[in-house]
Amino acid sequence: GGRHVGPGDGSNDCPGCWWDINVVCDIEGPSSCANIFGCAPGRPYVLIALTNPGAGTVTVEPQCMNSDPITAEQMGTMVTERVRQAAPVARPRFQPNESALTALPTNFRSGQPSSVSRSESIAGMSVDFEARAGWRWTWGDGTAPLSTNEPGGSWPKMTVTHTFRKPGSTRVTLRTSWTAEYWVNGAGPFAVGGGPIEQSASLTVPVKEARSVLIGAGIG
Repeated sequence: GGRHVGPGDGSNDCPGCWWDINVVCDIEGPSSCANIFGCAPGRPYVLIALTNPGAGTVTVEPQCMNSDPITAEQMGTMVTERVRQAAPVARPRFQPNESALTALPTNFRSGQPSSVSRSESIAGMSVDFEARAGWRWTWGDGTAPLSTNEPGGSWPKMTVTHTFRKPGSTRVTLRTSWTAEYWVNGAGPFAVGGGPIEQSASLTVPVKEARSVLIGAGIG
């Protein structure tokens, strides 16, 4: 009769929740979907509400129902791919620009933002997602790696630094891990499955030995 109420299977682990789907076409007449709402044939215009016993009822944005609804898992897979495409690649750099000096901190930056937000249409639905980055620097000189949520920056911002003890050419490796969550038509957040999205980059850092030079003024 144009109304369906059932358990919230696939509603991202919401125990006791249920979806309330009201088909406007059945209330206003079959022609209303095509003439008023612009839905394609066979795709009714629906009002959807999600009832959570502990939080009340939330109305989801009205929309033309897809003829082939997708599962939460399928949506998560598509969002993961969008996040992968949206995540900026790492472009690690260091200062001083030409070479590091032993016993003095070298400043590093990933060349990436801490987070990325995007709004897109996926499978006919409005999807908002936000991805946050974390970094792991491996210095290549035998010292412990650094894990941080700081992207680093140019001087005077010194949030990611490393002090090399020996001269030589060192290969520094950066691994970026993006974790994300998303909202579908305002409902969420839902976690993007499959684990973090990983990126890797590296750069060669020439390390020169710092020498002390005594400079005197007014000696005589």
